[in-house]
Amino acid sequence: MVFLKGGTFDMGDWGSEVNKGGLPFDGSPDSKPLHKVTLDSFFISKYPVTYAEFDVFTAARQLPRINQAKAVQQYRKPNNPAGVTWQGASDYCAWLAEQTGKPYALPTEAQWEYAARSGGKRHVYPTDNGQSEPGRNLPSYDQRKAAGGMIAVGTFPPNSAGIYNMSAGIHEWVHDWYDKNYYSNSARKNPTGPASGTQHVARGWTGSDHSAMTFKRWPQSENPPQGTWTLYPADGKKESIREIPFTMYSHFAGNAFRCVRSGR
Repeated sequence: MVFLKGGTFDMGDWGSEVNKGGLPFDGSPDSKPLHKVTLDSFFISKYPVTYAEFDVFTAARQLPRINQAKAVQQYRKPNNPAGVTWQGASDYCAWLAEQTGKPYALPTEAQWEYAARSGGKRHVYPTDNGQSEPGRNLPSYDQRKAAGGMIAVGTFPPNSAGIYNMSAGIHEWVHDWYDKNYYSNSARKNPTGPASGTQHVARGWTGSDHSAMTFKRWPQSENPPQGTWTLYPADGKKESIREIPFTMYSHFAGNAFRCVRSGR
């Protein structure tokens, strides 16, 4: 865990204050308006939760491992970020709290952005210098392809707060429900998002370097795979061996997460 001392920062897209012609960095209106938020101190995971770690959780809960379908095996490596549903992410952090007696939870959207920006600094990207330099401080397309589509945690430098993989080819679940207009009436201190909703907020990379900016926010639905997947023989014959149900908490590879812990 990385400790972040609390403080007040301007949350959202500040591009209009620094760019020529008052242009924003982000073309989407839901990263606006820029608004002040004050957060208490907290700890945040240095890395996203990996498959190796999530497998300990499902074993402890006597559940089958996630993401067993053949199509996602290229992503399912021990040190890769685990791709899970929002509920799986929330339940993992709650289980960690049960095991340790400490207040672990999913980060709020404000906590995630504060951490991505190394303590609320005006960093456009969650990197060591606040800039996007694919191939050096963020993975390039060729590097993601060479790694099988998913980058192992710790492969690239952390941001200046010492936190790794924020937007390194993944996006991350946060606690908050999604509301495109929430910033207009957000609480000023320790905001936790709307009281209800139909989608949760995801933060981070969603397919382009531009999407990895620290203030970009995305509505993300659970929509886990349903039904079964087909297991085929290893020898390449077309006849299937059997149909296997998708397991609880399974989701697409890019849906990662990390936990926070309040206090000192």
